[in-house]
Amino acid sequence: MSSDNANLWMCLYFDKLPLEIFTRGETLSNHDPLKKSLPNKIKSRENRGPEHTGKPIVVLQKQRVFRLNQAALDIGIKPGNSMDTAYTLSDRVISFERNEDKEISTLAHLAQWAYQFTPNVSIKAPDSLLLDITGCLNLFKGLQPLILRVEQGLRQLGYQAVISTNRTPLAALLVARAHAPDGSINQIPVRYLQTDEKIITSLHQMGIHNVEDLLRLPESGLTRRFGVYFADYLQRLVGSKPDPQKLINPSVNFFHDITFLSDVSNLDSLTFPINRLLGELAEFLTSRQLQVNHFTWHLSHRNHNNKSFSIHLANPENNPRVFRTLTQLRLDQINDVKEIDNIALAVSQFFPAKAVNGSLFQGAGYQELALPSNTDKENQLLNMIHARLGPGYCFGLSQSNDHRPEKAWQTVSASTNDKKHPPTERDWLLKPDETPARPAFLLPTPKALNVADNIPCLAGKLELIKGPERIDYGWWDQPINKPLTRDYYIARQKDGSLYWIFQHIAMGQWYLHGIFS
Repeated sequence: MSSDNANLWMCLYFDKLPLEIFTRGETLSNHDPLKKSLPNKIKSRENRGPEHTGKPIVVLQKQRVFRLNQAALDIGIKPGNSMDTAYTLSDRVISFERNEDKEISTLAHLAQWAYQFTPNVSIKAPDSLLLDITGCLNLFKGLQPLILRVEQGLRQLGYQAVISTNRTPLAALLVARAHAPDGSINQIPVRYLQTDEKIITSLHQMGIHNVEDLLRLPESGLTRRFGVYFADYLQRLVGSKPDPQKLINPSVNFFHDITFLSDVSNLDSLTFPINRLLGELAEFLTSRQLQVNHFTWHLSHRNHNNKSFSIHLANPENNPRVFRTLTQLRLDQINDVKEIDNIALAVSQFFPAKAVNGSLFQGAGYQELALPSNTDKENQLLNMIHARLGPGYCFGLSQSNDHRPEKAWQTVSASTNDKKHPPTERDWLLKPDETPARPAFLLPTPKALNVADNIPCLAGKLELIKGPERIDYGWWDQPINKPLTRDYYIARQKDGSLYWIFQHIAMGQWYLHGIFS
């Protein structure tokens, strides 16, 4: 919780959010970080915008127009019209049902995005964010540079917001929702106050039409007539009473999506929306100083089952070009998607970005031009294998904390940053010169050997040349009456072949377990 010690709050009021959650993918940002790598021919197509630019778009609530774009306004559609009226004016109208759940989730993701400016971010559903910016003005060199940076960032994401500032959170919210040009609450009509409609009606009957007139009235009289809650609201509005705000959880989460105005049936057409979402992910990671080693794409359509696929990287990275290459490899393998109308990118696990140690006398540009290291090349190879074969087909081998030969190893993730299955080393191993010899090949199941004159045989009698090495381990895995004590030997055949055999002490039986190269 945040107390009202702060003296400057910024409000981001997304009055077009019900429309923008469907239309933000209509035009691509000119600030796409991947745009430099696209061919000139593609860039020229991008600058012209998609084919749907200028089409009338409306959002419906209870079968009535709730929000609409400028193209719909230009042809005469108005808020409150029915779809029959809209189709009478134009048969090119594109309509969406209002999705309030998506609005709230989008607002939550925008709050995560705003965390790069200040850690004190509060969500005011259904359409506003409050940012406590008192402590960050010096960082951004003043209020106006901060506002410009916020506007630019929102524009790149495809959203527009009314931005206002004031010394209390409720005042900043009121100024934004009333579109007050001077940033003052005095001349704002009382109908914008967050209170009961009966109180607004009573104020109008009293001849009180703006906040300045309201604040001239005695506080005691307002309390008697309208109740303590309305008086409390006014006190928090003007700052005479603390107004603690519930701040967002700093835990990181990323989910951005783009809705298409018409169905997409060719996956090659997803190049631009994929580039845009990956660019947004890269900017998000850079602002939070984070990296990822796993992200998931969701392809959906209102009439078909959803399709999801994940990209796994060998090690955490923040390189949108690598992300794009691996995504394209997986897309080329998909042949069971008929059409989609929404694409989403989700990330839930993050890693701190590693600082690059550079030369004292070389700048960041020099570091970017440095040749890739052997580790980078290995990661690139592993990433390609992951993308083509899937994570289950690419793994490493590691020692396991078990003396039994068949259980002395385990498969681990090929990533050195996998926290669930990190490569391990056994600190109880002998020194290198004391480590007993082990064969390069182990049989999946030990093979029973015949015995002649108490000597194990394998196409003839075997000569025991080294041993025994006793392994008595894992008693908890077997019944008490079946001990696992084994005596291992290195045995030689007449042709010189070397084998690893053991005698099960409890049973007296000899077994072949491994073959030396």
